Order: sequence, then structure tokens, then C-alpha cells
Amino acid sequence: MLGVRASYKVWGVLYALGCVAGSSVRASERVPSEEDYYANIPVVLTASRLDQPLNEAPGAITVVDRNTIRLSGARTIAEVLRLVPGYLSSGWNGANPLAAYHVPLDDYGIRNLVLIDGRSVYSSAHLGDTHRGMMDVMLEDIERIEVLRGANSAAYGANAMFGVINIITRHSADTVGGELGVTLGNNGIFDKRARVGGGNETASFRLSAGEQRDSGYQNAYDNKRLSQINGRVDLRPSLIDEVMLSSGVSYLAAGEGYSATHVGNPHHTIYSRDVYLLADWRRQLADADELKVLVSYMEDHKDDEAISPNDKATRPTNPIPGATVFWDYSAVGRRTNAEVQRRIGLGSTVRALIGLGYKDERAQSQSLYNTMAWRSFQETRGFGTVEWRITPKWLLNGGLFLGNHSRAGIYSTPRLMANWLLKDGHTLRFGMTDSVRAPNLSEYTADTRQYTSAGAVYDHEYAATGRVQPEKLRSFELGYVGRWPDQRLTLDARVFRERAEDLVAPQLSPRGVVHPETQRRTRDYVNFSDLLVTGLEYQVRWKPLGNTELWLNQTFTETKWSNARYESENKAQPPRHHTTLAWFQRLGANVELSLIHERLGRMTWRDGRDWLPVSNRTDVRLAQAFRLGDSKAEAALTVQSLEGKQDAFLISRGFELSRRVFVTLKLEI
Repeated sequence: MLGVRASYKVWGVLYALGCVAGSSVRASERVPSEEDYYANIPVVLTASRLDQPLNEAPGAITVVDRNTIRLSGARTIAEVLRLVPGYLSSGWNGANPLAAYHVPLDDYGIRNLVLIDGRSVYSSAHLGDTHRGMMDVMLEDIERIEVLRGANSAAYGANAMFGVINIITRHSADTVGGELGVTLGNNGIFDKRARVGGGNETASFRLSAGEQRDSGYQNAYDNKRLSQINGRVDLRPSLIDEVMLSSGVSYLAAGEGYSATHVGNPHHTIYSRDVYLLADWRRQLADADELKVLVSYMEDHKDDEAISPNDKATRPTNPIPGATVFWDYSAVGRRTNAEVQRRIGLGSTVRALIGLGYKDERAQSQSLYNTMAWRSFQETRGFGTVEWRITPKWLLNGGLFLGNHSRAGIYSTPRLMANWLLKDGHTLRFGMTDSVRAPNLSEYTADTRQYTSAGAVYDHEYAATGRVQPEKLRSFELGYVGRWPDQRLTLDARVFRERAEDLVAPQLSPRGVVHPETQRRTRDYVNFSDLLVTGLEYQVRWKPLGNTELWLNQTFTETKWSNARYESENKAQPPRHHTTLAWFQRLGANVELSLIHERLGRMTWRDGRDWLPVSNRTDVRLAQAFRLGDSKAEAALTVQSLEGKQDAFLISRGFELSRRVFVTLKLEI
């Protein structure tokens, strides 16, 4: 558990903030307006699929709206998530930004569930990653991001293990007209965007296109070019029906590799393409009765090929013929998902939601699976939530997800959470949630081999036996949500104890069990270790003045591996402390100033050889809004990492995030 000293320090900070807020407001004798009472209680959907005020949700949720995204100066969703308590933002190189909640267990975000308008961006093609799918949406098209901090398989099933990132895009009726934008800066930054929209409340559309370019980290081969086209159509065929259709395609060319001749990861470019289709139909049957049907399809292509010298051609024992080695991790993945859900009111004190779903995931890769046959799994599922207002001050929320996975078998994940509404604006939340993560197709069926130019097997990297079992997590939490409308102050705090069991990792075959050609051991995916994470995180939002908003996030964690090898090698050790302070200020004359400072404790992203030191990063943005004829316009100057170079991800490789300075111009037509 956390040390007593750290706990006192945290609550001391909170108490001081509350005293300062109270004294500031009493001095001005400001009368709170209706906006003050309701602005900081957003209605959220992510925790239970039921719409509910944030303080009544059965989980800790942070909401980042589109105005805050704009003020942050972020260029990627991973950077936006720095504003969410407990989230760490980095990437194994600058072209692949990723975010992890508390513990960075992998490079691909496979234990996060990421949704865009209800569509999971989980990749079937390569290790089940979600970081690539987060690039399928442009920040300017996002209405808000709801982040549930903690497990939520009770609502969404497998893979909602370490947080749910729910990205909700803007209704097309809100983006009628056109928009042009361009960003220019050092480090090769050159972003372009155009949007056009039209229609009315009955039928509307939006079409967005854009491109992002930059040079990634210093000392890394990771130039990035990301191109996107997204479309959305919203229809209102009747007073009770709403239909949303969306589709898009994104292309990413990303530099990769440690050196020009590195064996295993030489300099090369990875090309990937994502295509998606989504249809969402809702019918309002009564005030508290809604039927929803959602169908989505996603296809992701990855071309990842490289050539390096064959360092084993002349070895004394068992030479492997061939002058070069061909490295190939290319794959194609397809994911089809359909679900129907019904929200029902059962009187004045009980609401419920029930649903059924089906998904099919498949991947094809000669190099990853040693066959051109499709590898796949299917899952049927049922889920439900019941919310019971026992008394005006007590709210009970129970959820259950039942899944039938063709490889993992049958699993269930319950949730039981109670919210005690102490008094107006103050809620205490406590309960338990179970979650699972089903292994991905690679963990079940990988048979990965690399060949030399002579056709010999250079390496048999992975030979999965398929015996791996799903990962499990049980989470206990005590949460508090407090609002002081007079002071325009909110506090969201969460104390948690999360025990993950049967975590999956690759393991070398037993000594003496080697591939007959390479004479080297191969790897299988096994359930390798348990992990206990305990901690405290909180977020304070305060508006001491009408034009000033302050955010303070802090997270304190301790981790304990059950596997002695992981403990001794310091695998995936998160920072024990993490602080983010954000200041958003309107200066008058349509000028805005934003400052975000992040302090991270010592941590590792991958293994014990790459401990990153304590870091401090400050981002500043200064923007001026103005009119150009009848059009709205904005010019913004953003400086990221004001302190200068920062160590990034792999200190052993010398990767550094340099200071970035860029100017953004936007014009709404």
C-alpha cells in the first residue's frame, strides 16, 4: 500500500486547495450562476452504457471536451491523455504514440479498450494493438473523450482490462460549413486539414481530410506521414429514429529500426492502412426506453519488411547459408462486430440495459503464422446493467458480461458498485469489478520464421502452442466525487487495489529444445506472472476566476510482481508518482494562454536496462482568435517540452523528445 507520508502529502495539497478556493470566493462574494452548478457534471455513457451524471457513474471517469483538446495544443490522442490521471504517454518511437494506464505492460496498448463512436479499434492483424486505431480519427472532429480509469469488462467484455478510452465524434449538424487548417514547425512538423459539411437537423454530413508529418524522436529513424479521410452522415428519418453512418481510411508511413545494419530491426519504413465502416441506429421507444443497433467493420493492413546482413552465415557451428536475412511482419486483419442493446425503465427507481453481440476476428500472414490460411476466433456475448436507486442517497449498480469465445471459452465478468450521495455535490463510491483479456491471435497461433536469401530458416522466433489462458483482473476501489459550486471547484479521487493474474508474456523453450535448422530456442506465449497494483489518483478542477481554469492531477502507485524474474529485472515498472498541472487562461481581446506541466517519476517502459530518470515537461500555447471577413479564424503558437530535450522510451538507444515549436492557423468558412 501507499506510504502514510505520501497519503498525508496528497490530502494536505487537497485541503490547501480547498481553503484557497474558499477564501478567494468569499472575498469576492460572487453569486454562483446556473452554469456553475451544471457545467462540471457531464452526463457520461462509458461506465455502464447507461447515460448518468458523472457522480452517479459506477467508476471513475475523466471527460476531456473538444475545447480542452484545442487548448492543450496536442497533435495526437496519446498527448491528450496526459490530462487524465494515471495515463502515461510515450511510444517506442515518435511515429507510434501510445498511452498506458498505470503500468506499461506492452508497446501496443492491448489492455486498453479504445472505442470511436462505439467501434472498437482493436487490431486483428498484429498483436491486438489499439495505438494505431487511435490514429483513425482527427482531433478536430472529436466532441469529447470519456476515459474510464480502471477495469470495465462488465460492460464491454474482454480487453476492457486497464481502462476504457471512449472517443465520441461531433455530430455532423454541428460542423456545417468548411474549415481549413495548417500547422508548421520544427522537427519536420507539417500538418494540413480540410473539412466540409452541410445539411440540417434532419440530414447532415461531414467529410474531413488531413495529413500529419513530423520527424519523430531525436536519434531515431521514425519519420511519420499520416493521411486520413473520414466521413460521417447523420439522419433523422422520424421523430423517434436516429441513424449515424461513418467510414474512413487512414494511411501511415512510419520509420522503424535501430540502425542501417541492425540485425533484427534495420532501418526501414512500415506502411499500414486502416479502413472502417460503422452504422448506428437508435429508436426512442419511450422516455426511458431505447433500442440501439450497431454494426461495424474494420480492415487493417500492415506491410513491414526489411533486409539485414546474415550474421550467422559463417558461424563455426551450424552455419546458416545466405548473404542476407529477410524480415517480414506483414499481416492483414479483419474485424466484424454487431450488437443490439435495449435500455429499459423499470419504474421510478430502477433502470436496466440488456444486450447481445457477436464478433469475428481474423488475420492472414504467411510470415507470422507460417500459412496463408486465415487465423480467427469468434465470440458471442450477452451483457446487462441494473441501476437501482434504493433511497435518494443510495444508488446500486450491478453489471454482468457473459462471453463465449471460440478459443478462450466461456467467461463472465461481474461488477457491483455502490454510490452514496452524502449530500448535494458529494458522492462516495465503492465496489468491485472483474475483468479479463482474451489472448490475441498471435498469442494463440504465432509461428513466426525469418529466412535468408538462400531460403534457410534464420530464426524461428515464435512457436505458440495455444495453451495460453485469458488474463484476469480483480479491482477494488474507493472513490469520491465532490463539487463546491460556490468555489467552482471539483475533486475526483480514487483509491484502488488491482490484482492481475496470469499475465501473458513470451518465454523461451526449455534448454535443449531447439529448432533443428537454427539450433536456437524458440518462444511460446505463456501465463507468466501475477501483478498487484495499489495506489491513489485524483484530479482537481478549479475556476477561481471566470477566465481562469486550473487542473491538478496526481497519481501514486506501488507495483509488485509475483514472478521473481520479472521483479529482479524490473520489468514494466511505472513511476511511483506522476503529477500534471494545467492552467487555461483567457487574457481578453480573444487571446488564450495554456500551460501544461508534467512531472514523471523514475520508470521503465520495456525492461530494466531502460530506466528513464525523473522528468519534467512543460508545454505552452498562446492563441489569438479573430475574424477574417465573415469567417472565424485562429492563430496559435505552441511550444512542447519547453525545458528542451527529454529522454524517451528507450534511454539505451538515446531516443529523445526535442523541444517542438509550431504555429497553427485555422479558418472556419
